[in-house]
Amino acid sequence: MLPPVVEKKKVRGKKNQKKKNDPRKLEISDACFELGRACTFVGDVDDARRYLKRTKEGFEEQLGRDSEKALGATYDLTMTSCENNGEVIDKTRDLLKRMERALGEENVVTLDTLNQLGIELKDIEDYQEAKELWERCLTGRTKMLGNDHTNTLMALNNLNNLGCVYDFLKNTEKALEYYERVLKG
Repeated sequence: MLPPVVEKKKVRGKKNQKKKNDPRKLEISDACFELGRACTFVGDVDDARRYLKRTKEGFEEQLGRDSEKALGATYDLTMTSCENNGEVIDKTRDLLKRMERALGEENVVTLDTLNQLGIELKDIEDYQEAKELWERCLTGRTKMLGNDHTNTLMALNNLNNLGCVYDFLKNTEKALEYYERVLKG
């Protein structure tokens, strides 16, 4: 039998565990996440930030700072809080490193963030780094989900979009490289 002090600590620890994984609080965080995304889509950035901040805090409290849901909410909050592409790119790079350490390089949330970072880089015309990130994303999604999964095909579409960019820039040879890559799958 354990001494009374140890018993109390042990019980207190179990009590905290129950409190930490309260399904109702997780449901509230999930609902706040959906509200935050809905506000983002309709352009209500202030409410989006408020809901996404609450989501992030709820998931961090319930699941831990480096949980998949907390990191995903952190990403969405970052996207609504930054003022320009440069700030988004810097914060997303930092978050991506954290995701790779906590979740692994082939986690779905990590791969989604990798893909989005590629889009941000394409928007500032850093095509080379965007291509590298999209290739990594495509490789990871193909390995995890297979060639025919919707998310894999979306990653492949980004390479097609890069081909369109080169086509627009009148670099037909480079555009053809990407189009051929897309056709190969």
